[in-house]
Amino acid sequence: MVTSVMGGSAINCLIVSANQVVTPYPVYPLGAACLVGALRKNGHRVEHFDILADGGLNALSQLLSGTSYDLVGVSIRNLDSVDSAAPNEYLTEIVETVRCIRRLTDGRIVLGGPAFSIIPEGLLELLQADYGVVGEGETLLPWLAGEIAAGRPPAEKLFYSKPDKGLWQPSDLTPSTAKYYIEHGGMLNVQTKRGCPYTCSYCSYPTIEGKKIRYRDPDEVAEEVIHLGTHSGAKYIFFADSFFNDPDGRFLEVAEALIRRENTLPWCAFFRPQNLQASDLKLMKRAGLAAMELGTDAACDRTLAGIGKNFLFEDVLTVHRRIIQEEIACAHFIMFGGPEENSDTLKEGFKNIEKLNNSVVFAFAGIRILPGTGIFDRAVLDGIIAADSVLLSPVFYVSPTISMDEIVTGIKHSFADRIDRIYPCHEFEDRITMLHKMGHVGPLWDLVLKKRRR
Repeated sequence: MVTSVMGGSAINCLIVSANQVVTPYPVYPLGAACLVGALRKNGHRVEHFDILADGGLNALSQLLSGTSYDLVGVSIRNLDSVDSAAPNEYLTEIVETVRCIRRLTDGRIVLGGPAFSIIPEGLLELLQADYGVVGEGETLLPWLAGEIAAGRPPAEKLFYSKPDKGLWQPSDLTPSTAKYYIEHGGMLNVQTKRGCPYTCSYCSYPTIEGKKIRYRDPDEVAEEVIHLGTHSGAKYIFFADSFFNDPDGRFLEVAEALIRRENTLPWCAFFRPQNLQASDLKLMKRAGLAAMELGTDAACDRTLAGIGKNFLFEDVLTVHRRIIQEEIACAHFIMFGGPEENSDTLKEGFKNIEKLNNSVVFAFAGIRILPGTGIFDRAVLDGIIAADSVLLSPVFYVSPTISMDEIVTGIKHSFADRIDRIYPCHEFEDRITMLHKMGHVGPLWDLVLKKRRR
C-alpha cells in the first residue's frame, strides 16, 4: 500500500479542467496543473483531464467508465463572458460535466477554481458536489485527499485557503499535455506572483489570491519559460499575473533573469498604467516583451475614481507615451457605465481615448457585478441588485445617471471607421480564432496596429 506524505494511504485522484471557452483563444489550465503536482508530491495517484484538449465529455465518460477514482476535482475557470454585448453563460456546460462525473463515479467531487471561489455557496448548491475549495488549493486539496484516504472525510463542505499567509511555492507548472494549446494560438501561460494589494471595485483577484503579493523566484520563472519553449513547444508566453508591474519592482528582476537565460520567446502580460519608466520598458523589451495589455479600465478621472483605480488619466497618458516611444504594441481595456458615469464623463472619456494614439482600445458597456467586490456594494446602494443576490447569471452595473443605450450609441459613434477601436469585443474574437487557424501566434490584437500603419 502506498503511503502519502501526509500520513494516510494514497488514493486515486482525477483533476478535471472544465473550461470549454476557446475565445479569444483557449487558455492552458495552469491552476489545475499546480493541483496535479501538489497531489503527486503528497503521494497520491493523480490524472489530469482537460475537457478542451482531451476530447470533451465523451472522452471523459470513457475514462470514468474504465477507472475508479476516490476524489474528482473540478476546476471552474469562468462563469460567463463578462461582456454585456455578448453575455454568454458557461454554467450549462459545467452542470453537464459534473452530472457526467456523478453518474459514472462514486468518488467525492470537489469544486474549485477562480469562478467557484467567487460564488462558492451558490455553485456548491447548484452542482450538488461533496466539497468545495475556495482560493488556492495546493495545500487544502492534498489535505482533503489525505483525510479521505484515512477514512475520516470531513463533515464540513467548504474550505477556505489563507492566501496571505507565507510564500507561494508552485507545485508543478510544467504542462504535460500542451499540444492542443500550441496548435491553437501557440501560447502557454506562467505566473510570477499571486495576490493584489489594490482596491479596484469590480475586481475579484484580492478575494481569490489575497491582498498580499507573493513572488516566485525570478530565476525559477525564467527557467520555466525556457523549458516551455524548448520542451513543450511554446511559441509565445502570457504572464497570467493579476498585473505584472508590481510596486516593489520585482517584475524587473524577472526581466533580468530572462535576459540572463537569453530568452527568445515573445511575451505579453497585464499591466497597471502607472509608474512605468522608460528604463523599465527598455529592460522588458530586451527580455522579450512584445505586447502590453493595460488595465486602464475607465476614461476620465471621475470614472477612474468611481471604480477605485487610484490613478489619473494623465498617469495613463504618461505611461502610454513611453510605451509608444519604445515601439511596444499596447492595448487599453476600458469599461463605460461604471459609478459616476454620466453624459459629460462619457464625452470626456471619448476625447481622452483619442489621445491614445498607436494603440488598440477595447471597450465594454457596463461592469459585470461579482459578489465580494466594491461594485456589488455600490449596485446594492443604487438599487440595481438586492443584497442577497447570488449572481450566477451575469448582471451588469450601469450608472443610474446614464442609460445603456446612450453608452452603446456613444461607443459606436466614437469608434466608427477605426479598426484599432474595438466594440463589441466578441466580433474581434472571431477574427482572432481565424488568424490562429492560419498559424499566427499570440494575442493578435497587435496585428491591427501593423495593418493600420500599412
